[in-house]
Amino acid sequence: MGRNQQHRTGRTRGRRIFIRVSDQEFEEIRAAADMKGVSVSRYLVEAHETCTDLEAAKKKCETGPIVEKLEAIRTEIWHIGHNVNQIARNTNRDMSASLDDEYSTAKAVMECKRLFEKATGVIKDSTKQINHRPLLE
Repeated sequence: MGRNQQHRTGRTRGRRIFIRVSDQEFEEIRAAADMKGVSVSRYLVEAHETCTDLEAAKKKCETGPIVEKLEAIRTEIWHIGHNVNQIARNTNRDMSASLDDEYSTAKAVMECKRLFEKATGVIKDSTKQINHRPLLE
């Protein structure tokens, strides 16, 4: 090809980048490019594209529906914990607990158990999705 080279995308690539690397780094990059059967330049461009795709995937995961579900569960558990602490504080202050307090505490603990099970399910489902999804779509 001529001075402005094109690759599969059909885009003309006329810009050059000059970087400094150690002899070891250069050999590692060259070996990796050879293993993929591409030039060093193509390898570095693909590495950049992969890195960009991974950053986008990371941001998508950090703000996705799974994270929202887990944050909602965390908030519910925090509220329950707050209620249990209030019951404990009142019990310690009066040195007695009513049947209503015991019932409320037991109910809160059961609700926490349910929420932890729900969170575990969300995490398992997301792990299955991640393990069955190609890294770069």
